[in-house]
Amino acid sequence: MWHAVETSIQTANKTHQVGTSFKKKEELVCINICIHIKKKTFIENATPSHPISRPACSVAELMKRTKFSKDQIRHLYRRFKQDSPSGQVNREQFAIIFATLFPTGESYRYSLYVFQNIDRLNTNIIRFEDMLATFSLLVYGSMKDRLGWIFDLYDLNKDGILTRPELFQLIASIFQLIIPIRKLDYRPTLNTIEERTDRLFRAWDVHDKGSINKEDFLQYCLQNEAIIRSMDKLKSEICL
Repeated sequence: MWHAVETSIQTANKTHQVGTSFKKKEELVCINICIHIKKKTFIENATPSHPISRPACSVAELMKRTKFSKDQIRHLYRRFKQDSPSGQVNREQFAIIFATLFPTGESYRYSLYVFQNIDRLNTNIIRFEDMLATFSLLVYGSMKDRLGWIFDLYDLNKDGILTRPELFQLIASIFQLIIPIRKLDYRPTLNTIEERTDRLFRAWDVHDKGSINKEDFLQYCLQNEAIIRSMDKLKSEICL
């Protein structure tokens, strides 16, 4: 069981065609494409790659750390165990989910970026506690908290600073998700990714420093009504 923020993948597929004008919607697509992992089974009848893992925290402790009720936590844990009997998920298993969600694109790179943003302790596995913490933030977190999580997703080396190369890599991975591999034309696509990167980087670099910190990013997003509306819509579409 993997639930997270509903994304703008479908919107992107309708509006984001290589070589067309993206205008204001390009910011929404780049902001909103986070995780969209619905009810999936990782590997049917597969042998767990790790020993069986149980939550290190009690239900009471998880209730304190999140805003979920006891019944919600138990429900989510049962679903998590159904899909991941070992109680944890590694990078390759995580990538398999993305491959099934985006069969016409290339999802591996983006799946790694999302994985490392959930695996905050850098253990190379995602446990139930990790998933629950992320889910709680995306469901119950403030607008600032949720936008901060997205910034952390873009900040690939987790140093608190978003650089143009990092933004380029993230946008390139999104293009690979939403554009069928067979339709990729290397040079025009690369040029479009460069243009999108330059446009977003200039918009988010509010102090013209050549780099973007989290406060710069939040300042821009919190003043953008279209982004706020889009984030609220995503939050309303998350369900347990």
